[in-house]
Amino acid sequence: MKTVQFSVTSRLVGDAAVIYPKGYLNNLSGESLVKECGIYIGKGITKIVVNFSETDLINSIGISLLLQIIEDLKNIKGTICCTNMSKFLQDTFEMLGLIQYMVVFPVESDALQYLKVGKV
Repeated sequence: MKTVQFSVTSRLVGDAAVIYPKGYLNNLSGESLVKECGIYIGKGITKIVVNFSETDLINSIGISLLLQIIEDLKNIKGTICCTNMSKFLQDTFEMLGLIQYMVVFPVESDALQYLKVGKV
């Protein structure tokens, strides 16, 4: 299996931040994901979409760092939406009970529509 250098990019769409992690989500990469989300949270953004289209694997430390983002958003009554997840990621999040703390959509546009008007 080819390992992809992890990176995080993002953009602001209206009042929501869209985060694009790329590669294997582990301790080092998870910290950059937390930092990227923290920048937006620090600016008062309470709606975050994480598009997992280029992330196939996540380890336990990556999960714990994702929990940190969920907790940070919970503290400000924010919302996290996850999109474009592989079946493996979705099954993992369901098994660990993370799904109850996020709103999952097949594609990014559905999440943005939900955050904009409260429904798809």
